Amino acid sequence: MDERIKLLAHNLVNYSMKVGKGEKVYIHYVGDSTRELARQLIKEVYVAGGIPFPHYTDQKVQREMLLHCTEEQLKLMAKIDAEEMEEMDCYVGVRGTDNITELADVPSEKMELYERLYSTPVHHNVRVKKTKWVVLRYPNDSMAQLANTSTENFKDFYFDVCNLDYAKMKVAMENLVDYMNRTDKVRITGPGTNLSFSIKDIPAVPCAGECNIPDGEVYTAPVRNSINGTLAYNTPAVFQ
Repeated sequence: MDERIKLLAHNLVNYSMKVGKGEKVYIHYVGDSTRELARQLIKEVYVAGGIPFPHYTDQKVQREMLLHCTEEQLKLMAKIDAEEMEEMDCYVGVRGTDNITELADVPSEKMELYERLYSTPVHHNVRVKKTKWVVLRYPNDSMAQLANTSTENFKDFYFDVCNLDYAKMKVAMENLVDYMNRTDKVRITGPGTNLSFSIKDIPAVPCAGECNIPDGEVYTAPVRNSINGTLAYNTPAVFQ
């Protein structure tokens, strides 16, 4: 097994989730390419004294379910899965679908139903609030293609940024957090963009590999009604 996968799994278990003895860990892996990392995560959870609960999702199979899903079906699925999630102490989600747009032709009303009746009660209401969780994408052929590069080159890039010393990064962020917490006015300029707003008294939150991998942002939010200007986008974004 690639030593970089071993290091990533070790960091996810021991730094991001901080798995303790007897803690139950929900390991959710999506797509065939994530299998090796899922295996190593199981090994690391056992070494840490935890108990792994692996769950696999094939998005092609998921698509078939979503195309004709019903409220009754999703409510029952959510009830069962929320009960299991309630028992978990930690959650790691590894996404590596072969086709980023596999669910693109699922009717929007079915996706809305799934988000409202399944994702919200299981993930937003239980997993996010109750567990020590971390999520990440996995570097497969599809992801490399989106980056317009070879799979080998993309994996090298991926592991370089995902296996950073995030504990060290967290310390390095402290000055930026302090600076943002003392800031009132923000202005962002660029091609087609000239945007200004206030972040006064809105806390700045450092993100250093505890909930997302890769990581490295310090985020905040604008004061309501303080935003003025224009914002231009030059890259596509895919949601669900």
